[in-house]
Amino acid sequence: MRKKSLIACALILLVLLPLVVKNPYILHLVIYTCMYSVLGMSFSMMWKNRLITAGTAGFWAVGGYTSALLVTKLAVPFWLAMPAGGVASALFALFIFSIALRGGPLVFFSVSLVSAFIVMEVLGTVSFFGGWEGLLDIPGPRIGPYLFFTKTSFYYMVLAILVLNILAFHALYTSRIGRAWTAIGSSTRLAEVQGVNIYRYRLAASVIGCFWAGVIGSFYAHYQNLLIPTTFSFLCSIYVQMYALIGGLNYFIAGPIVGSFVMVFLPELLRAGQEYQPIFFGALLILIIIFLPGGLLSIGERLPWLGRLGGRIGRRLRLVSTKS
Repeated sequence: MRKKSLIACALILLVLLPLVVKNPYILHLVIYTCMYSVLGMSFSMMWKNRLITAGTAGFWAVGGYTSALLVTKLAVPFWLAMPAGGVASALFALFIFSIALRGGPLVFFSVSLVSAFIVMEVLGTVSFFGGWEGLLDIPGPRIGPYLFFTKTSFYYMVLAILVLNILAFHALYTSRIGRAWTAIGSSTRLAEVQGVNIYRYRLAASVIGCFWAGVIGSFYAHYQNLLIPTTFSFLCSIYVQMYALIGGLNYFIAGPIVGSFVMVFLPELLRAGQEYQPIFFGALLILIIIFLPGGLLSIGERLPWLGRLGGRIGRRLRLVSTKS
């Protein structure tokens, strides 16, 4: 009951956020936090199955370019192009991972890494995709006469995508397929003994995760109005891993959200330059691995006194509210 109340309060705050925050740049950062959260949850779904992907950026790019080309070349409505971008990423994942997974997690990692490099090179080399200069003048989403062009409109759109992503992943994690993923994450041998088809369940996790990476790639393309191949570099895939790791790898939904928030807003608070961000993130990651190996969300377990302090504060606030 308490957990549901906290979720409801958080959702209400997020809905009301544009009414309080008038700074467009802050909304821009929140939009990026939501995008990175979806990418981080895509990585976490594969991690739950003892798989590490180094190619999330490639599937992000496939979804973005598919949507942008459908809209600009074929005049397909954005609301059809966005799911089409997710389907394109899912089909690409199905094609390469149906082969790679037969070789085990190490082959899966290698293939995901190589595929991301191939995607970036193809997008930059083939002129049909805009080359290294990028794909420009991508139109924004439209509902009838209403065109999405303000930060507030894009904020509500990406918030809706994030909420749908969370609901979908929560439904999967609490279903039969989610229990199979948990068994695989605990022990592959034990899962096999219980009759779990590890290959099929891992393939399903990979395809579903890449579908959502493609969907958010479509949003990114029409939000930025341009796509540049170098955006989807190997470093981007590493950052996606860090979103999940900083928040907590065992928190498959909340972990990427917290990690994305930290990695988007902390450099802004410290005014860290773009060239120093990899150094800053690397140092932060080392500190978290040493002192909080379970991620930031495990701080209550690591520091029990902090959890007890939070509980006392919560009880005091409830007592004050009932007296008033």
